[in-house]
Amino acid sequence: MKAIFEPISNDLNQSFHYDIFEKDDFETPWHFHPEFELTFICESSGIRSVGNSIQSYYPEELVLLGSNLPHCWKSNSTKKHLAKSVFIQFNKDLLGEGWMNKIEFQHIKKLLKHSENGLLFNTTIAKKVGKQLLEMQELPPMYKLLNTVEILHRLSFERFETLSLGGHFETNVKTSLRIQKIMKFVESNYQLKINSQQLSALVFMTPVSFSKFFKKSFNKTFTQYLNEYRISKACELLRASNDSIEQIAFETGYVNLSFFHRQFKAITRFTPAQYRMNF
Repeated sequence: MKAIFEPISNDLNQSFHYDIFEKDDFETPWHFHPEFELTFICESSGIRSVGNSIQSYYPEELVLLGSNLPHCWKSNSTKKHLAKSVFIQFNKDLLGEGWMNKIEFQHIKKLLKHSENGLLFNTTIAKKVGKQLLEMQELPPMYKLLNTVEILHRLSFERFETLSLGGHFETNVKTSLRIQKIMKFVESNYQLKINSQQLSALVFMTPVSFSKFFKKSFNKTFTQYLNEYRISKACELLRASNDSIEQIAFETGYVNLSFFHRQFKAITRFTPAQYRMNF
């Protein structure tokens, strides 16, 4: 599966890239880069795609992404809030060639190995690290680097949720365009009835070829992907609105309320009512 390659803007004399993103929306498409990335969401909510994972995201989340792992954050178009994040991107030679093989960095090495599938940290540590990341803005480069290493070491002892459960990430333009078209179509039409015939025609494939292509790419069927996307949108609405559960089910493409409840619990482990109460 091929995302868009994103070259990281970085001074050749620096070993990593630190920045704060602040615009109306997270506008970067589904993309990848060879650098590791640690991102803290300051403001905005919407859908986060990491590898074959599709979930809602909210402020104060902290995610560590491995090298060449496709990802994007898409802001909720119904929310007119600022999209803001602070992030660090660094390559495997952050402290020089072979630094991770030194005994002092064994825990960081293990953490970065786990990050191949994307890691989501608990809210408590996310808030603390997010505050530290924001405060780094005023630091000179050397202290930014020291803080980065300290943060990685700190996170290596924290619990995390693994985001992506596999997938086949190829690197060719034709596949990239197919994936982009599919994701954009789902984003625009998830409230409607969608079938594989529509998607196969969109990417100029037969229905059988499309099904095989999608399963190979995402390690899940298109139906599974669509349900996960819809349930992620339902989670947003349950947290952000007072609409009834029945109305939210309808707004996210479910005409059968019982089926919506089954899918919601299978994906989130909560009923819609439990999710709204807890979050």
